[in-house]
Amino acid sequence: MSSSKYPRIIMHIDVNSAFLSWQAVYNLQKGDAVDLREIPSVVGGSREARNGIVLAKSTPAKAYGIQTGEVLWQARQKCPNLVSVPPNYELYMKCSNALYELVKEYSPKIQRFSIDEVFLDYTGMEKHFGEPVEAAHMIKDRIKHELGFTVNVGIGCNKLTAKVAGDLKKPDMVHTIYPHEIPQKMWTLPVEDLFMVGRQTKKKLYLLNIHTIGQLANTDCKLLNYKLKSFGTVIWCYANGIDESPVQSGYFLQMKGIGNSTTIRFDVTDTYFPLQNLLP
Repeated sequence: MSSSKYPRIIMHIDVNSAFLSWQAVYNLQKGDAVDLREIPSVVGGSREARNGIVLAKSTPAKAYGIQTGEVLWQARQKCPNLVSVPPNYELYMKCSNALYELVKEYSPKIQRFSIDEVFLDYTGMEKHFGEPVEAAHMIKDRIKHELGFTVNVGIGCNKLTAKVAGDLKKPDMVHTIYPHEIPQKMWTLPVEDLFMVGRQTKKKLYLLNIHTIGQLANTDCKLLNYKLKSFGTVIWCYANGIDESPVQSGYFLQMKGIGNSTTIRFDVTDTYFPLQNLLP
């Protein structure tokens, strides 16, 4: 279906296992024979620390039940051969900047939502790069071949549906959630998969017997407003795919990907470094 019938086309570009992927690419560039993404490995704490937490995990580590946010000693109990590497925030910012520089070739409106996520307003850009799905594959493949790591690209008519689309199946995938696809692709998902629905909100929704995004979307908005105040209206709108927020161009960077326990020691508007310049 052509995208021309929609007033806006938004892409959400999200790096797969960002911290671990970036470290893996860097190590391979330095000559390491083992790809961290292909073995049970995590990013978190120092090699000696037993009280650090898992910031990122590989797919093989996930198979052992290792969770982001758990302490390293618990992760090592699940997988004694687990490889852990300390975080390298300066490297992450350089990789994030490289991603930003590449994707901004495809639109004048780019918003850095976090260190590993970018929104791209593709509205009206079809004449330059083709239909959105075609362009998304082009962007995804360029990132993989030129920068060495993979991303998911979600496409929707607003930032909310683009973000949900990007999270559908990973890694290295392109997904769409256009308005007519919301009931099939979005409403079937667990309610906690909806943006802004955290653990506490999930508990409150479960008490209302709301377990899926579709159930939330079809709940009386007045009830949600009564139970959750104005936030109930916000998440009801999100569940129905309603989001008018613009893609805010510029160097805005919400550092949600690093976490509250870490203070970054350098300016987040640091000069762009391509990945080939990351070697010492």
